Amino acid sequence: MSLNRAVLLYVMLMALAASVLLVLMRYLPEPQRIGWWAVVSFGVVGILLEIGRTANKSGAMAGSLVFVMHLAIGVSLGGFYGAITAAFITGITQTYARVAAIKIVFNVSERVISVGFAFCVYVWLGGQHPPLVLRPEEVGVVLPFNVALAEIGIFLASAIVYFVVNSVAVNTAVALSTGKSILSTWRSNTLWVLGYDIAASLLALAVAYLFVRFDRAEGIGRFGFIAIFLPLIAVRHYYGRLNTVQDLYKELDSAYEQLELNVREQLAMMVKAIEARDPYTSGHSRRVCALSRAIAIELGLPPDQVAEIENAAVLHDVGKIHAEFAPLLQKEGKLTDEEWAVMKTHSIRSAELVSLFSRFHGYVVACVRHHHERWDGKGYPDEIAGEAIPLGARIITIADTIDAMTTNRPYRNALSLDVVLTELNKNRGTQFDASLVELTVNSVTVRRLISDPASIPESLPQPKIRARAADALRGITQSIRPSQGGARSVTEFS
Repeated sequence: MSLNRAVLLYVMLMALAASVLLVLMRYLPEPQRIGWWAVVSFGVVGILLEIGRTANKSGAMAGSLVFVMHLAIGVSLGGFYGAITAAFITGITQTYARVAAIKIVFNVSERVISVGFAFCVYVWLGGQHPPLVLRPEEVGVVLPFNVALAEIGIFLASAIVYFVVNSVAVNTAVALSTGKSILSTWRSNTLWVLGYDIAASLLALAVAYLFVRFDRAEGIGRFGFIAIFLPLIAVRHYYGRLNTVQDLYKELDSAYEQLELNVREQLAMMVKAIEARDPYTSGHSRRVCALSRAIAIELGLPPDQVAEIENAAVLHDVGKIHAEFAPLLQKEGKLTDEEWAVMKTHSIRSAELVSLFSRFHGYVVACVRHHHERWDGKGYPDEIAGEAIPLGARIITIADTIDAMTTNRPYRNALSLDVVLTELNKNRGTQFDASLVELTVNSVTVRRLISDPASIPESLPQPKIRARAADALRGITQSIRPSQGGARSVTEFS
């Protein structure tokens, strides 16, 4: 963040406003008895929570759960002590974190102003410190519902003031430093969680209630107020560590994606180079991919498996880039037995190249290797049969055969749709999986792709890759992740 002249002037005005407000707040009503224990206990818990602050999505701001303590201090002890304690918490934690001095001055000033304005409104609306709803036994009778509701309403009104002042103050600083409009900055960073923040502020009443209960205890009993927060602090600490690990995984994924992008682009170039050698098979890989995808979707396979089959279909003939296949691809007429023996090795060579891409290990490589196997076991390269052939390979076999029959060759013209469907039915149970043939010949989508090749995109589909390292921790972190609103409510310079 650039600390330009406008930002420096703004920080100076905030510091002056905070000082004036502190003097004025000294005259606000406050509880009759305020001991050192009250201020210290709130301060300790606040510091522990402030350590767990999290980065805001904009990258120029940060937030923490400490807003609960700010509101709890204000409602329990009054605006003056609330502002002083909030400023102390912020100053201590940010000095420890080695935040720049100008940012510490701003954040301390902003906390004083936010808490101060909030509880000036609270007193103006008739709020007490602490409210009767937190100490009903002092009334002597059951607290009337309308009284309790009114006190909660007054508190929520002051919470709204707190969040609005806090967000406007910080977003103004961010806007001045980035050159963006204050309104757009506020919308992107705060507006989307403001409603939830106001509802979550009711936690502050619960904290204040606990404080009132334990504040009356004697001796070691008072420490119960701090002890109650230890599980929350532990979870925040654990969550922060998981966040760090997850960020590292994401960085590794990003680097891994960049490395694999080069391999992916080279594989695509290989496919195009192969098809450039043989004008009769131009576009073969994209057509086989489209047909394979249609069959896989008709079969009701999950999206991840459909994507793997698409990858295998795009790359099934990539091994033909090797030099020994060049004269065979360019030859007009049928191949000799010796040439055919060489051609049949292309599925092995394709699998070898695809296996260089580590994320294709396993299913995709197997589908590429076995896309010329037959249901009756008379295919190649391994002569496996039936369901021992990967499902994706069985699908690609059908798609590959359909495209071969519907492509013009030197020795014959493309076959019609009716002939293609007849041939598929003729070879069901021998060359092809009978159930897949049944599905294929009855598929409206497959029939349309065969009849209208122009409906298939001209560009070669890019192999689809899913980031996997960061996903390993996603389920864990989401199970203990605090609410996004609560984590980002109290925004500050970061």
